[in-house]
Amino acid sequence: MLKRGKKGIAGGVGLLALFVFSSLISFNSAVADPIVGEWNYTTSNHWAKGPVPAGRPSKGIVVITESGDQLKMEFKSGMVFSPTELKYFTGKNRGMNYVFSNSAKVDNEGGVAKNTCNLEMVSNSHFKGKSYSEYSNSGITFSWGFDIELKR
Repeated sequence: MLKRGKKGIAGGVGLLALFVFSSLISFNSAVADPIVGEWNYTTSNHWAKGPVPAGRPSKGIVVITESGDQLKMEFKSGMVFSPTELKYFTGKNRGMNYVFSNSAKVDNEGGVAKNTCNLEMVSNSHFKGKSYSEYSNSGITFSWGFDIELKR
């Protein structure tokens, strides 16, 4: 009888260890991407091609959330977007690099603005990259961009 009790305890401990191990794996896969959260951003080195203003350095708050394998970025303060829907970007993680983009019809003449923001992880609390924007309408294209840095 004592032998059967030891086997039962060993089996119970084995099942408990399996449960704890599988819970740790599930927890680890549920941990958010390091870019997720609220960030302070700054922009610099603004440039433009075409008859558009290059823009000025700015700073503000950007929030990045995660839904499944898709990332969403929203500029909460600082820069002004017109139309306002352009302050929302969708993105993907590509290893240490992140690519966010959006596009929208921006005028009543059929003009479209496209924006891309490429970020590279420097550390869990620091990302830097480049933003590129383009306006096109009937074969006319203007572009502008800047460097961007995110810090916690």
